[in-house]
Amino acid sequence: MPWVALNCPQCSAPLPRVAIWRAVKCGHCGALIHKTESFVTRDSFRQALVRMRRDPGVAFTGIQCRGDRYQLVQLLGTGDLSQVYLARRIGAMPFLAAIKLSSSPAAAARHAREARVLGELQAPLGGAAGAYASLRLPEVVAEGPVEGTGTEHALVLRHPNGYWGSLADLNARFPHGLDPRHVVWIWRRMLDVLHFVHVQGWSHGDIRPEHALVHPADHGVRLISWASAEKDADIDRQAMDLVRSARVALVMACGAGDASTIPGAVPAGLATLLTRASQDQAFCKAQRAEGLDTLLREAAKEAYGPPSFVPLSI
Repeated sequence: MPWVALNCPQCSAPLPRVAIWRAVKCGHCGALIHKTESFVTRDSFRQALVRMRRDPGVAFTGIQCRGDRYQLVQLLGTGDLSQVYLARRIGAMPFLAAIKLSSSPAAAARHAREARVLGELQAPLGGAAGAYASLRLPEVVAEGPVEGTGTEHALVLRHPNGYWGSLADLNARFPHGLDPRHVVWIWRRMLDVLHFVHVQGWSHGDIRPEHALVHPADHGVRLISWASAEKDADIDRQAMDLVRSARVALVMACGAGDASTIPGAVPAGLATLLTRASQDQAFCKAQRAEGLDTLLREAAKEAYGPPSFVPLSI
């Protein structure tokens, strides 16, 4: 029997031996592959892909950036310089994306800086640190002018699965304040990411409820909007990140109420820590992210006992 190379025709990844006699799914790109006597060469496949991208055969009402087309699905939010959309890339391998679409000429420089910051944050990392960054930091897909407009600019980020909205949206959903047990894990997730970027020598620079996405089912928080981040940040700038993270946690605890008046449902130890960390930069500078996390865990254990998973119903 002649030797047969089993490779995916779409991405060239190796296929298991069973691909000789039955259909298999490529473990790399997800393509469903079935070996037959008729075949398509790689060159003709790529030519067909180019033709499809040029003329998809359906009316197109989205945007095009760096050669890829995106169908805008839903407006997620509006900022000072950009509007953020949920979008779907159109093509052979579609995926969901979050697109920042400029509403001001100044947005182009900010988009470019955010893409550069995220690239620098993740580029030198390998091993466990690289895996952590890929899961916790936004992934840039493309950045550049919107083709055919001459004025609009876009930053395309891969949309993280399962993230419901921002902490600002969550705060609006619970105007009387969140259960303090949820405030604990939300602040802990922010401190975790800040510890990671601070160790790399960076600061975020713009921590606010609008700049943190929440994953209710998995109790996840992802910091976004990294255009204000600084490399080789001094300890004072990093401490200000921590102060702002405490202020965000305080807002989540108070809801639409006055953040200077903490609800009685918040345990005394947690309320004291939130108040001090949100006001005292020197305290945050001395504790750093890991120290605040330790104090937060101690306050939560004193109030609620051993850690337990409390579902967040949206």
